[in-house]
Amino acid sequence: MKIAVYTIALNEAANAERWANSAVDADYRIVADTGSTDDTVARLTAAGVTVHKISIRPWRFDDARNAAMALLPDDVDVCCTMDMDRFLEAGWRQKLEAAWTPATTALFCQTIYRSSVDDPTPLRGWPTKNFHHRWGYRFRRPVHEALVFTGAREVTSSCDEIKMFEVQDHSKPTRSSYLPLMEIAHQEDPDDAQICFWLGRDLMWANQQDRAVHLLKHYLALPTSTWGEERSEAMRYLARMLPDEKLSWLDKARIEAPHRREIWLDLAEEFHGKADWLNLFWACCNGIEKTHRTGSYLDDANCWGSRLLDLGAIASWHLDAMNRAVEWGQKALELDPGNQRLKDNLDFFVRRREEVRLRQ
Repeated sequence: MKIAVYTIALNEAANAERWANSAVDADYRIVADTGSTDDTVARLTAAGVTVHKISIRPWRFDDARNAAMALLPDDVDVCCTMDMDRFLEAGWRQKLEAAWTPATTALFCQTIYRSSVDDPTPLRGWPTKNFHHRWGYRFRRPVHEALVFTGAREVTSSCDEIKMFEVQDHSKPTRSSYLPLMEIAHQEDPDDAQICFWLGRDLMWANQQDRAVHLLKHYLALPTSTWGEERSEAMRYLARMLPDEKLSWLDKARIEAPHRREIWLDLAEEFHGKADWLNLFWACCNGIEKTHRTGSYLDDANCWGSRLLDLGAIASWHLDAMNRAVEWGQKALELDPGNQRLKDNLDFFVRRREEVRLRQ
């Protein structure tokens, strides 16, 4: 089996050697450099990587990736597309050779997101189609590009034992070019649900709320919009942008994906603002019992801090459920021990519980 690991690169000096070293067991390591002005090319070349300089005008990620794929030798059997901010866990080749069959056209590995190279703690993980046959595949979409099969019948398999790690480089200004490219992608395929969702989300971040609302509603109406977690996220965004309909959209999001803690925290904040203590208690109970993240890219780390427990303790106090107020107040403080307000609240709840006990 001949294996090639390939990608595109632009000013990736900080990641070049790590990428090259993790792919060293491949027969070919090929990078299409799209105009680096740092020493990316020199570092890759020194590490034994074959580098081709290419120019793509106008810029599209799919065109660049397809150009890189076209540079792979004809005798390659299996290709691995791996961005420069990713790297493979040692032993990947043996696992790939064991998992790949003559009928396989593509294989999913496990991609694990880390906050840094030195911190092995996985933030989230998801299966990604990073290994594919040399022929019959192309990238589609000018941004958020997808690897699609162009042959008669795609045969995919998975190997979770092959791990690819990602440490995103937030210093790069890449995302500044995404919005106009997403506009093009949506024009090319208005029924592409994922692009419709991503474009609506980015327009919301760009404070273009009228268009964002229109696109997110269009996304929810598409027959290809079937992933409950993403649909619920679109509903959360609509709740933010349509304050008069906020509770209605949050309730729809709850029905769509009740297993997501994010939705329960949104509901809790809404009920807290309305001083609706009974519904606040209900939302906090449901949210706190959700103890596992979904693992998708939509997970919100802020939902796993002290806030839901804090709101639950406040609701319990208002409902005279003082044992629960103390319990949740203590857990909130454990998650945020430097928060003086949480300390003061807990002291108050303990005193209040004692007063209630003495009256009884």
